[in-house]
Amino acid sequence: MSDGVSSKFEKLIATLQQELKLTGREIADILWLAQQNQTTVAENSHTAVEIDELKKPDTKQTTENPTPDTQTTPAVSPQPTAKAGVYAKSSGAAFSSTSGDTRDIKLPDAPGLREPLKLARALRPLMQKIDSDREVILDEEATANRIAKERIRIPVFQPAQEPAFDLVLVVDESNTMIFWQKTIQELQKLLEIQGAFRDVQVWGLVTNQEGHIYVRRGTGKTARKHRHYQPHSLIDPSGKRLFLLASDCVTDIWHNGKAFDILKIWAQKNPVAIIQMLPQWLWQRTGLSFGAKVQFVSLTPRIANQGLLIKKILLWDDIDFRTGTKIPIFTLEEDSARTWSKMIAGRSDANVTGFVFPSKFTPIEEISPTPKKEEIEEITSNFRRTASPIARKLASLLSAAPVITLPIVRIIQAQMLKESQQVHVAEVFLGGILKRKQEIDIIPETNPDDIEFDFINQQIRDNFLEAASVTDSLEIIEEISKYFAKKLNKTLREFNALLRKPQHANNENIEIKPFALLTAKVLKRLGGDYIQFAEEMEQEWKNSDPKLIPLSDFTFKVVTVNRRGEIINQETKTAQYFSENLHNNVILEMVAIPHGTFLMGSPSTEEGHRKEESPQHEVTVPPFFMGKYPVTQAQWRAVAALEQVNRELNPDPSNFKGDNLPVEKISWYAAVEFCDRLSKHTKKDYRLPSEAEWEYACRAGTTTPFHFGETITSDLANYNAKYTYGDSPKGEGRSKTTEVGSFGVANAFGLYDMHGNLWEWCADHWHDNYNAATTDSSAWINENNYQTLLRGGSWNYYPQFCRSANRYRYAPDNVNVNIGFRVVCVPPSRTLST
Repeated sequence: MSDGVSSKFEKLIATLQQELKLTGREIADILWLAQQNQTTVAENSHTAVEIDELKKPDTKQTTENPTPDTQTTPAVSPQPTAKAGVYAKSSGAAFSSTSGDTRDIKLPDAPGLREPLKLARALRPLMQKIDSDREVILDEEATANRIAKERIRIPVFQPAQEPAFDLVLVVDESNTMIFWQKTIQELQKLLEIQGAFRDVQVWGLVTNQEGHIYVRRGTGKTARKHRHYQPHSLIDPSGKRLFLLASDCVTDIWHNGKAFDILKIWAQKNPVAIIQMLPQWLWQRTGLSFGAKVQFVSLTPRIANQGLLIKKILLWDDIDFRTGTKIPIFTLEEDSARTWSKMIAGRSDANVTGFVFPSKFTPIEEISPTPKKEEIEEITSNFRRTASPIARKLASLLSAAPVITLPIVRIIQAQMLKESQQVHVAEVFLGGILKRKQEIDIIPETNPDDIEFDFINQQIRDNFLEAASVTDSLEIIEEISKYFAKKLNKTLREFNALLRKPQHANNENIEIKPFALLTAKVLKRLGGDYIQFAEEMEQEWKNSDPKLIPLSDFTFKVVTVNRRGEIINQETKTAQYFSENLHNNVILEMVAIPHGTFLMGSPSTEEGHRKEESPQHEVTVPPFFMGKYPVTQAQWRAVAALEQVNRELNPDPSNFKGDNLPVEKISWYAAVEFCDRLSKHTKKDYRLPSEAEWEYACRAGTTTPFHFGETITSDLANYNAKYTYGDSPKGEGRSKTTEVGSFGVANAFGLYDMHGNLWEWCADHWHDNYNAATTDSSAWINENNYQTLLRGGSWNYYPQFCRSANRYRYAPDNVNVNIGFRVVCVPPSRTLST
């Protein structure tokens, strides 16, 4: 060994002795285990069984294709996937803006584990060795004694010593766990280098669209394409596998009993514990409250949970302790982790807090998150009464933040609340006073930094703002203004000047109205001349934007189906829209589509996938408005009667007649003329959607072939239902268009008839694939390509052509009874977001 390597080796040993207080024997064990992990291939558990066996591709093609496209379309069953929403870009410690005119801003990033060395020391009791049942080593002393006594040169072997456990770290990947991503990542690294386990496996616990829980190897974006396994497949009958489930225990699976069913399965044969991300004083506000709080002890090392003894009942509940599921709980604090580790090692003096959960569970109905007017004061009061002082302080500071995201929270923590920890952030975000600003589904791949939040009610924000000091509020506004000024390549002075000059902000296409109005509200609290100054600022902004679109709420029904086309979930959602009064009082309804990032295209495993839908790529989409329905014949006639811009329009081109039927036999050029006339009439920017905007709006946060789920049925859409998709049954073939919205179901954004009825024109020119495609959702134009884009399928087409990702092309001057369109409207200014 060279002197340099020897010196580094000595430093390593000295560090392990000083920092972790390890003995020479323990250091030798760790180094030996590290060497074994590098030179041997661990036999990972492959005993798991897939949830569903995928059906083999049906390559049989029919010759009765009613479409003019002669390209064959292989039918491949897609792998089941979890319910998904927008895919957000990962930015790590540095925030990356999604807009092209900004630069990266470094943000403070607190460590996930506060004291990793102390935590590692607390887990040392787990570094137990047991006799291996697979490997033996030479017992030199016994061999020498045998030779000396018996004169027989036969070696004596004994079982090799090995770590007592394999570790399975299962991470709950429910929505709220996005706050703990960094903590989980650092915990995983610590456990892997700890040297206490034969093997460390990390699994994600995810709920699919049908509400079933499954596990997949790894977590987050890297695990997206991993196979799905039944949770019981992770059990080791020998009991040599230790399960740790990391969760905050607050989401649906903890309130409907499904998480407890999984724990019950694991706890019968193996030691199982929950790593609770929240401190113990918050446990009774989580799903853990459904159990009886107790203290566990163990007289036997490495015993399965059902063998634990109950030493004391801390909080009684009507539970049969003989049949209930016993689950120890610990946090990532040194004392809590050490006590649990000692109990696993069989130390009878280790009393571990945990819960006994009932064997049969009665789920509780979820309460609507939208508060009534009389409940607002109670919500504020409840938070202040139960939250820690630091969490209350953080909530007051956030009330002065015009935009609330995790990067903004980190700025506040770094500048004004250095003593705050991640648990205090979780208290605020899970305390019932905040909500996501856009109602999109959160998936394991979602970057938490990209999610924008707001107080659930303006009055609740005002309640906290009034409790905050004026000095603190002004400092918050200044710090966040600095952040956005850098994003916009402006000085702080220039940014603040825009607060008083709404017209300049509008001309620069910057939406900073929330900053101005919140600043005015804080200045009013200073009193004196500041009140008049603030009122003038408010009035300027109220009168500044004549194009401001007043929005109204509407409710709609959304359904989810399984592969057989059976409805497995139905819910009512709310979205915003505005109404455009066309010629002769004909109304056009435009739905607000939120900004986001999504994965455009389809995987090769999707049934009906075509090469032009590849490669899949992330696209960021700014907010816009889209027609709730395809343009109807009544709307077409109304706009056709308006003043001509570039070309004449036939007021009655359709083959199928009816005011509420979608207009068809429309060329791409005629659709563009419709948008031009509508823009001139309304003084708003109307146009055809880009292809990316159309698919983003159609998916509405889903990744399945249809926004309904894995398949489509004639009860939900109008297509050639003599043919099927997936395992759905044949249905009614209507052989004509249907009135818009007649099926009564929309997607999660509130859009109707996105699948079938009529193909819809997009603004883009045709490209054979997505190589070199844009990622900013703008239309992909190629003047050398004469063909233009169609999306959505039609009443006369196979169901596979109605998929969210399916693309089609047609000459822009041709007309067809299968082709119509819908319009989009671009907001007058972009939204400033993080």
